[in-house]
Amino acid sequence: MKYFLMAMSFGLFLWVGTFMLMVE
Repeated sequence: MKYFLMAMSFGLFLWVGTFMLMVE
């Protein structure tokens, strides 16, 4: 479960970073 949460937050971090680059 902990590993799943870590992977999910990491994926969310990458998604937000890509979104920021696209908006910029």
